[in-house]
Amino acid sequence: MNLPTYECNEHQFVENLRRLIESHLKVIVNRTLVHYDDGRYSLSFIPEEEFTKFQSIATRTKVRSSVYANKPFLDEYHRTLYVDGDSLSSAKYPHARRLSIPYVRVEYSFSVWGDLYKYSFDGLFQPEIKISKRKLPRSRNITKTGVGKDNDGRTLIHTLNFLIPDDKALQLSLPKSVLVFDVRRMLRG
Repeated sequence: MNLPTYECNEHQFVENLRRLIESHLKVIVNRTLVHYDDGRYSLSFIPEEEFTKFQSIATRTKVRSSVYANKPFLDEYHRTLYVDGDSLSSAKYPHARRLSIPYVRVEYSFSVWGDLYKYSFDGLFQPEIKISKRKLPRSRNITKTGVGKDNDGRTLIHTLNFLIPDDKALQLSLPKSVLVFDVRRMLRG
C-alpha cells in the first residue's frame, strides 16, 4: 500500500512539523543520505562561482559550454587520467559520460495519519586539487603531455579528489524536540 506523498519546500516542511509539535504529537523524522555519481552535475552546467574551484585543471568560455582539460590530471575518485585538451563535459551532449561531480541526496521525511511529507536537496562533493606523485594507468599515452617519470615509475601530476560535504551543510534546522533517524546509502552510477 503506497502512502500519499507530499513534496514540500524547506519552509513548508518545517512549518508542518511545528504544527504537529504544537498539537502535542510525537514526531520521528527520517533523514536519508544517498551518495550518487550519476552524471547529474557536470562541469558544463554548474554556476561560475562553483566552476572557479576547477579552473586550475579545466577551462570553459561560459556556463553551458563545453569544458576541456587545460593540463594533465588524475581524477582519483573516478580513477581516470585526463590529458591536455580532453573533453571533460559537453554542453551539446550532456548525457555523454564525462567527468561528473558526485553528490549526496538528503531527504527528510515523516509520516502522520497515513500521509508522507518529505523535503529533499542535493549537496555537491567539494573538489580537492593538488600536485602529488602517482603511478599512472597504462591505458593512456602520456609521453606527449611532457609529464616525466622518476626512478620508481611514479609521476608528479595534478590530482583531483572529491571530499564529502560538511555534515552541517547537509542538516536541516529542526525544532529540538524532533527525533531524527539517519539512514545512509552509497550508490555509484
